[in-house]
Amino acid sequence: MNTVVDSASIDPGTLARDAAADWEAFAASRTAEARCRAWLALVCGRLPAIRAGAILIENPADHSYGPVAVWPKAGPELGRLGAVVESTLQMRQGVVKAGPDGAVHLGYPLRIDDRVVGVVALESSVSEREAPALLREVHWGAAWLVDMLASRERIDATQGRERLGSVLEAVAAALRHGQKLQQAMFELANALRVHLSCARVAIGLVEQATVRLVALSDAASFDKHTSLVKSYQKAMDEAYDAHRIVQSPAPQGAEEGNAPLHDALRAMSGAGAVLSYPLVVGARCVGVITLERENTRFTEQDRVWLDAFGALAAPIVEQKRSAERGVLRRLGDDLRSVFEKLFGPRHLTWKVATAAVLCTVALLVLVPIDYRVSAKTVVEGEVQRVVAAPFDGFIGAAHVRAGDTVKSDQLLARLDDRDLRIEEARWSSERDQYENRLREATANHDLTAMEVVGAQLRQASAQLRLVTEKISRAQLTAAFDGVVVSGDLSQQIGAPVEAGKTLFEIAPLHSYRVILQVDEREIRHVQVGQSGRLVMTGIAGEPMPFQVAKVTPVATAQDGRNFFRVEADLADASPRLRPGMEGVGKIEVGSRSLWWSMTHGFSDWLTLWLWTWMP
Repeated sequence: MNTVVDSASIDPGTLARDAAADWEAFAASRTAEARCRAWLALVCGRLPAIRAGAILIENPADHSYGPVAVWPKAGPELGRLGAVVESTLQMRQGVVKAGPDGAVHLGYPLRIDDRVVGVVALESSVSEREAPALLREVHWGAAWLVDMLASRERIDATQGRERLGSVLEAVAAALRHGQKLQQAMFELANALRVHLSCARVAIGLVEQATVRLVALSDAASFDKHTSLVKSYQKAMDEAYDAHRIVQSPAPQGAEEGNAPLHDALRAMSGAGAVLSYPLVVGARCVGVITLERENTRFTEQDRVWLDAFGALAAPIVEQKRSAERGVLRRLGDDLRSVFEKLFGPRHLTWKVATAAVLCTVALLVLVPIDYRVSAKTVVEGEVQRVVAAPFDGFIGAAHVRAGDTVKSDQLLARLDDRDLRIEEARWSSERDQYENRLREATANHDLTAMEVVGAQLRQASAQLRLVTEKISRAQLTAAFDGVVVSGDLSQQIGAPVEAGKTLFEIAPLHSYRVILQVDEREIRHVQVGQSGRLVMTGIAGEPMPFQVAKVTPVATAQDGRNFFRVEADLADASPRLRPGMEGVGKIEVGSRSLWWSMTHGFSDWLTLWLWTWMP
């Protein structure tokens, strides 16, 4: 049960002494936490009916808010203030909310410019009507906190700039003039010794999961086999294995004895404090810096400075070391790094990605699929009959054209036979005259005349039969049921034609052959007897099976590429199929791996290209 202490029931002298003590603590505070605690004690002691209070300050690292001061002490009241704190952060202004047991919760934001950097939360037993007056008191008093927080931010910014400047100065001093790695590490160790007021600084680089000492401050050379150097390397290995800062003695609040190798180094060198800082690039430790001081310990400010230094120097050191290594050594290091990620601890993403890639490659190489050779296709009649002009003449009439279906003996076209009719009448008349003369010569028993007239009669009869035959052949008819593949004389009536000129091409309706134009790069896979399926442009929804009947060993050039003519027989033709239709056919040539199917074109090109340029 919460109780409210009435300030009237307390001795005024006691109140004065408590207020004086709070003012003294407020004036003597040197840290933000101490000042917040003293300020909260002053406010809660001065304002009436305050049950509990807390100050929450923003953490710049993750922008979360945590309590830095609680009055009178941490208890259940602090948990009840969470709602008013959240509302204050959302609304960014003073908030009054009703709490349990008749309490009133007040929240006031601490603002710098447009940012809320903290919240003052109070629990009071005053009524909601009196709460605004209480909130005004907090508003006037909060100026102390806002000024303190703004001053702290200015100091932090100044220290950050100074820290960055000193970091840049240290790195620049170590890496100037494009010097070699060994000399650069020596200069870097000397620069760190000066900037951090150390007695000695050692730098080691990671090689094959162990740290090798490469530089000691104030020592251009050193014996790698001395016990001190070995002790340095052991301490560096300890920091490398921990993958974090390791120091001896342990920082305040930490348990001693967690860094035995650093304790041993401190005892051997006689240093007052030893700290090792790992240089990390990404998630990989590339080196370790070990620092010694004679008397003073390393502070939190030193560790913050080292964090800024390591973030800048570690990539530069790694890049400089990589630039001085040979190609084979860099390749070996890269391979070793990959294997460490695949088979070492951590790096789950690498392991999962590699397993996925291996499974994909295995599927591509081991899983067979039916490989099919694609080719442009045209349908032709199995037999094509040409209707040609039987003699020189003129087009008299045209009854069909390309695409028309015709029956056997159907009239296709007619040549003009008027001249032939006249010639037929002339030869018929001459034949009659010769017959009359032959009868007269026979009656007169004139043997000579009979021989001459008989020869003339036979000549006239032959000419008459020839003309009659031409007249009959002037009617151009179909030899069988089929479809007219080519020929359109409807626009050429009266045009002259020569004997033997093709007028029509006719193909049978239900007997076809398929002509596939196979690319020369795929022809080696095609053999007689292989089956396939084709789809024609006009009837795309009806795939039709076929079987390869002949591979013609003669190539034709089209569009800059060579194609071979492959003939195939249709097993089940669609009734809507017509000669001249085009489409795409696929010949099934057997099983191939999915990888081969996807890459054989490129591999063939690469093989030919290498053969072309090889001596």
